[in-house]
Amino acid sequence: MNRSPVSPLNNALFDRLKSQLPVPVFDYVPAGKKAPYVVLTETAAESWNTKTLSGAEVRATIKVLSEYQGDKEVAEICDRAISAIRSQPLTLTDGWQVVLSSVDSHTVERLDTHREATVTFKFTIIDTEEG
Repeated sequence: MNRSPVSPLNNALFDRLKSQLPVPVFDYVPAGKKAPYVVLTETAAESWNTKTLSGAEVRATIKVLSEYQGDKEVAEICDRAISAIRSQPLTLTDGWQVVLSSVDSHTVERLDTHREATVTFKFTIIDTEEG
């Protein structure tokens, strides 16, 4: 991989989630922020190449935090986030193109004061400027 799709992918994820979710979306957690909210966390890219194409498999993780003591709110926000990302392909900049996307994993932690869900998406991205 001569260049990385991480920044274009994170920008597209952030923009899509921010425009379609009813809660705030952050790429960091502001001090004292009251839940519910969504935050983009880890992103990891692993390159791949064929004779004619190059690209990356990228896993991007979001966390959903809710102070509601049950699972209802966190589950609804996760469902909406998954739908927002999977409903139509993300448009990336800088010559990157998402060709496949899926939910790699989804977990909910039941903590004493809040619920914290983690959703990891898996993207297959091609580099239209290399090959």
